[in-house]
Amino acid sequence: MNRKYMPLVIGGVLVLVVVLGLGYLLFSAKSNYADRRTNLEREQLKLRNLTNRNPFPADTNVVILSKQKAVFETYLGDLLGVLKQGQTPVGDLTRDRFRQLAEAKLRELTDEARKRNVVLPANFAFGFQRYAEGNLPPDDEMERLVDQFKSIAILCDVLFKAGISELEAVERTVFERDAQPAPVEESYGRRTRGREEAEVQAPKLDLQVDPLGLYTKEHYQFTYKAKDEAQWEVLNRLAKGMPFTVVTRVEITNLAKPVVTPPQTKPEEHAAAPVSTAGWAAPGSLQPPPKPEIEILPRDLRVTAGRDLPTIVLDVDMYRFLEPAADPAQGEEKS
Repeated sequence: MNRKYMPLVIGGVLVLVVVLGLGYLLFSAKSNYADRRTNLEREQLKLRNLTNRNPFPADTNVVILSKQKAVFETYLGDLLGVLKQGQTPVGDLTRDRFRQLAEAKLRELTDEARKRNVVLPANFAFGFQRYAEGNLPPDDEMERLVDQFKSIAILCDVLFKAGISELEAVERTVFERDAQPAPVEESYGRRTRGREEAEVQAPKLDLQVDPLGLYTKEHYQFTYKAKDEAQWEVLNRLAKGMPFTVVTRVEITNLAKPVVTPPQTKPEEHAAAPVSTAGWAAPGSLQPPPKPEIEILPRDLRVTAGRDLPTIVLDVDMYRFLEPAADPAQGEEKS
């Protein structure tokens, strides 16, 4: 090829590339324009449907809905106010303040039990043995511990005033890091399996929080002895009292119930009636065998409750209701 035509060839190639690029951009822009136009027509059709709908969201309807929303918000606020009755704020906490609070609460509970003639085990600490001995928790654990102290004090006050006879044990969620048992190392091939089983069986120690942030709940278990009327009074007070408490399980066992075997009937009493071999007889001529007399059971088998003090295991969940978080959508609407 002659060199004097090289600029023309190169220029022609460049022009062709530019034309192809402009054609591609034009095709893309046309496709995007068609998509945007389709979306616009769809939104306009939706707007026309909303505008032609009856009732149309006019100013009057907006005012009515706003009033209804205000009514529901007021109802929700009043309901939360009722549910929050009996909740005590934790307040500012220090290690010295926590020690004073623990000593005061344990002393109050012990004095109240003595006043109500409720029997307690020796050196009973109501589930806080570590802190009755003078130990102090870390700063980040004190708030939940104070809430547990106050909750157990409220629940024990319910039990004492209901008239229970003996309080045997109080169990709470021991979430403190220092109180957790050390992991047991397995040897050889059982090590991995032991860790997996420990992870599966490990209790949940974190505070149970509602996904919507409306409340938290703490679980407690009480083991005590009480008469029937006292147990009914306990359930009655928990249903009526505050803070909001839900009974999750009640187990009643009477270990003092006497073991009496029922009287066994004699074999001859259940013997079959003799069969007549004298031949055919008219209907009704054979007399039915006499019915055995019903023997009255001993009194120990007829009395089922009310004489002994059963052991009762009571599981409860105590709720603490929180302030609802602000809805970010409401802030955007106001802005």
